[in-house]
Amino acid sequence: MDEHQQKRNLLPLKRALVKGGFGKTKAYELIDQGKIIAYKMDGKTMIDADSIDAYHLTLPRIETGSVKPARATKSHKQRNADL
Repeated sequence: MDEHQQKRNLLPLKRALVKGGFGKTKAYELIDQGKIIAYKMDGKTMIDADSIDAYHLTLPRIETGSVKPARATKSHKQRNADL
């Protein structure tokens, strides 16, 4: 089967953003870089869900012991109390 005969699992852009865990700007960057695949359908941007999964597989894994704990910061109220 060539590319044009395969069944495509397309998502509207808003649903693709949720699935991908990224915003609209990042989505269009990924499309421009060829990292996710998009199509136009009746003027709407549709994203190939399988290409989102493939993109996720390319992300680097965080290695054990490489993450440092977040520094404790003052809350908004605590900062204002210091003023």
